[in-house]
Amino acid sequence: VALSDLHPRGIMAQGRIKAIDTTSVHKICSGQVILDPSSALKELVENSVDAGATKIEVRLKEFGLECIEVVDNGKGIKPEDYELLATKHATSKLSDFGDLTKLATFGFRGEALSSLCHISESVSVVTRTPDQMVGTKLEYDKNGTLHNTSNCAREGGTTVTLSALFHNLPVRLKDFQKNKTREYQRLIRKLQAYAIIHTDVRFVCVNQTAKGRSTVFATQGSKRLLDCVTSVFGAKQKDALIPIKLECPNDVELEGLISKASAGCGMS
Repeated sequence: VALSDLHPRGIMAQGRIKAIDTTSVHKICSGQVILDPSSALKELVENSVDAGATKIEVRLKEFGLECIEVVDNGKGIKPEDYELLATKHATSKLSDFGDLTKLATFGFRGEALSSLCHISESVSVVTRTPDQMVGTKLEYDKNGTLHNTSNCAREGGTTVTLSALFHNLPVRLKDFQKNKTREYQRLIRKLQAYAIIHTDVRFVCVNQTAKGRSTVFATQGSKRLLDCVTSVFGAKQKDALIPIKLECPNDVELEGLISKASAGCGMS
């Protein structure tokens, strides 16, 4: 069989090498940054933690299929940052490559919001800094360009709303719809992990479905690890855990909780 007879989707495609258009490049790269609903939530939660929030509320509609919203009481977004907020590789967390050696935040690449804009039907941000009298609603297009602003009521902090995640990625959307329970459980597990390690932050997660609104879990932000674990996994789990504290080389201390050796203890 001659190479020229091969199907374009076979071993070798016909035609000359050419540059991929900008829109397709952005879509491909965005899909690599945001792999699933849990990674979308991860980016938003980390932004809230980096903003100094002491309360983070996650609101889901239909297990995240229709909407994922993260509300925090952090320091908010300054007006001079509105335009660049969702553009690619724009970040307040580093200015050059050398800053990577002294990072003290979760995020730093400046890709998350840009990617979320491209794979969501709509992205809106409502924010207010401590020195502002009212909040501001920001609406971004799929390229991360700010196209509308308006004043609105808002306490200090930021709310980011993602509607119809993966609406323009049919294969990924179909997988999300087909396996929404699996993806929802994965999302919740990731959020629970953040809730446990950030003992000084109060986490609340709610899910709205056609049957009504339910609270998935809520922590108290009491700064005690055991309290967080109890809030997330229930009071029964509390009695099955033992606190540990280890001193490791290089002045490293390890604190945590381990399951008792008794039968039935621990998480599967």
